[in-house]
Amino acid sequence: MSRKMIYIIFIIITFSAILSSCRLEGKGKEKEEYKITNISIYKGTPVWKLALAVRDQEVKIIEKIAQDKPELIDYQEPKYGATLLLWAIGMEKYNSAEALLKCGADPNIASTVQGNTPLFIAAGYSWVDKDAKKDPKYVQLLLRYGANPNIAYSGYDDEGNELITEPGTTPLMYSIGSGIEKTIALVEAGADIEYKTESGRTASVFALKHSGEPEYAYYLIVQRKATISEPYYTRPVNISAYKKKELYPVDLLRRWIFDLGSEKYKLKMEIVDEFSRQGVNYWDTEIDKHTLDQIKNLYPDSREEYIQKY
Repeated sequence: MSRKMIYIIFIIITFSAILSSCRLEGKGKEKEEYKITNISIYKGTPVWKLALAVRDQEVKIIEKIAQDKPELIDYQEPKYGATLLLWAIGMEKYNSAEALLKCGADPNIASTVQGNTPLFIAAGYSWVDKDAKKDPKYVQLLLRYGANPNIAYSGYDDEGNELITEPGTTPLMYSIGSGIEKTIALVEAGADIEYKTESGRTASVFALKHSGEPEYAYYLIVQRKATISEPYYTRPVNISAYKKKELYPVDLLRRWIFDLGSEKYKLKMEIVDEFSRQGVNYWDTEIDKHTLDQIKNLYPDSREEYIQKY
């Protein structure tokens, strides 16, 4: 092959690589523009001007548009079915969210693809929260304007795939670990503490799984007397092999390891007493091997005494 021919082939390959890179970059840019966090999802829709006002928290403009065209307040953009209220909550635009609610925005409209309501988002962490803030103000705001705490998450992403969070998870369940004030506000607003997902999980099961912060389980089980005597199942429950395997909340409590006499230990013992009141004997419950190994590592010189008291 001649040197000239090699040079021509090199030029063609280089040009093709550059062209391919540009195409990929263009696709990436297009994808970025359509993330739910990007205000551009409203571009080209009837609410574009209102969307910009929501983004910039221009309350007067929001109020003016809502007064002139009230039908725009609950508009759902075509890709995710997200209302501007949902977007404002997800992006922590408090003034905009409050203005929309004052103008009559419906707080109970879920996104059509991801299936979460503004309250569900507020119960956890926002789309932009990098510090795991536990501020309950968005939950409290939505509840003041009639948000229903019992609308469950449908649990699918934009491809229709089931997510890690179980479909049927309620805002109350989702609040566990995200701020006890959120949990309390939801319960006081009428959240059903006995509601079960398809796998039988209740808010108390979620709380018992969250052993690092026992105040959630303490609030639901000791203070609100939530039922903890009934089983739940390994997901998915539609498979009979899983359905036959019953799991019990008391086994979750058995995994809680706190220093004897600590404040967390005291909370746990009150929870143990409530289990007993509901007919569940914590002390007769088998300790799993993983928990025993943890105890041996943490308390090598007093493990037998610890096992008797923890």
